[in-house]
Amino acid sequence: MKTPALRFAAIGCALVVIAMVAVALVLLDKPHFGFLVGTWFLEVVSCGVIVGGFVLLIAAWNLPERATWRGVVLFIWALVALTSPVFGIMFLFPWALLALTLPLIIRILMTLRRTPRIA
Repeated sequence: MKTPALRFAAIGCALVVIAMVAVALVLLDKPHFGFLVGTWFLEVVSCGVIVGGFVLLIAAWNLPERATWRGVVLFIWALVALTSPVFGIMFLFPWALLALTLPLIIRILMTLRRTPRIA
């Protein structure tokens, strides 16, 4: 059963992932995706990650499972995403951590989606 907090958690995760994919495409294949980079590219991507991290942080706080290890992992992932633009050019290190742990986050969200709730 889906709860509104779980839906917001998935939306926050998606916002972070979309920004990370846009940056990865530009870094890996500049001839094809270089047109994306303009004056406001870094600001827009950073705002997308901050908003996605904030939405996921609020959603993780409102999940009934926030005291379990799944809720704690979602909360920590959201904090890393939220604070990653603060590191300036070093933002790639926290993003590497986010990218490496993304399969775990997806698995947690899928598990929470399938878990039956007691009314």
